[in-house]
Amino acid sequence: MNQEYRTAKAVVFEQPEKAVVKEVCLPSIDEKSIVVKTTYSGISSGTEMAVYSGEAAADGISYPCIPGYEEVGEVAYVGSGAFTASGGRKFKVGDRVMANEVRSYPDYFAAWGGQCGIAVKNPVTSPFPMDRPALIPDNVTYQEAVVAYLACVAKKGMDMVGISPGESVLVIGLGNIGLSVVQLAGIYGAGKVIAADVREHRLTRAKRYTRFLLNLTRGNSQKSLLDLNEGKQVDAAIECSGNPVAIDALADFVRPGGRIHLQGQYRKPIVITRYARWNCSDLRISCSIAMNAGDKEAILQLISEGKFDAKNLYGAEFPVDQAPEAYRSLSEKRYDVSKYIFTWG
Repeated sequence: MNQEYRTAKAVVFEQPEKAVVKEVCLPSIDEKSIVVKTTYSGISSGTEMAVYSGEAAADGISYPCIPGYEEVGEVAYVGSGAFTASGGRKFKVGDRVMANEVRSYPDYFAAWGGQCGIAVKNPVTSPFPMDRPALIPDNVTYQEAVVAYLACVAKKGMDMVGISPGESVLVIGLGNIGLSVVQLAGIYGAGKVIAADVREHRLTRAKRYTRFLLNLTRGNSQKSLLDLNEGKQVDAAIECSGNPVAIDALADFVRPGGRIHLQGQYRKPIVITRYARWNCSDLRISCSIAMNAGDKEAILQLISEGKFDAKNLYGAEFPVDQAPEAYRSLSEKRYDVSKYIFTWG
């Protein structure tokens, strides 16, 4: 058993809206473990900020907890019986990897547990195939890899929707998942991708990937969409805003027999009105969460090949010791800034 790594610096939410940085005890390390020294981590403005605000308490989150799941770093230890990488390659000390969730700590609830200076990855702390580390290609930076997690979440949803070449796709909500969906829709061969939001600065970010932009606060949104799509409703809509109020209007945006995918995290009830309007449209509604095994490797490969732009998905960097200030700042303007990432040097 490896005894070198007993404690590490971590972000701890002691209670809602109170983040601290402190030393914590690490999970036990055995011969089935991989130890990763964190270099960067990211703040999820959806799930993680819901834990920070206390909204996620209704989902079974308890405090104090270690949050986060966007974590990358360098392998420092590999047990003889540890996970292998995709394709069966053994991990080696010095490998750069996406680490992500650590789902168990001795003294704290793991609210996905990725905001820690050391990630201990084994069948106890990382029980699901999607939790396993993924090798980062040499030409992909740590910053690009740390934001790849939410692109993987977007990929799972896109695979469920099934975009056929030439189809028209509406993407609502242009945070990191929405921007990822816009890019992936193009990669998957969509004929037209319409990016929609209520914030102009988010629409500006989406201009890199599509010229079809829809500001949902201006005029008649349904008419504006029809104008953008040659008088037709779209084949598929992917809702990424997390706002349950946005969903009812989707029946007017999507053609009969089309698809609607709910990619957001909805913390209030979803209500669809005039049910006959939905029922008579033969719409298929789906939803997803997290990712599938292999999605990390697939997104990292797209970044490596220059097909997926991750540089547009992050903004300010903070030393992790400034985490309390970063969470307070993001709480105040989470919809107005790009992703915050921490450095752990």
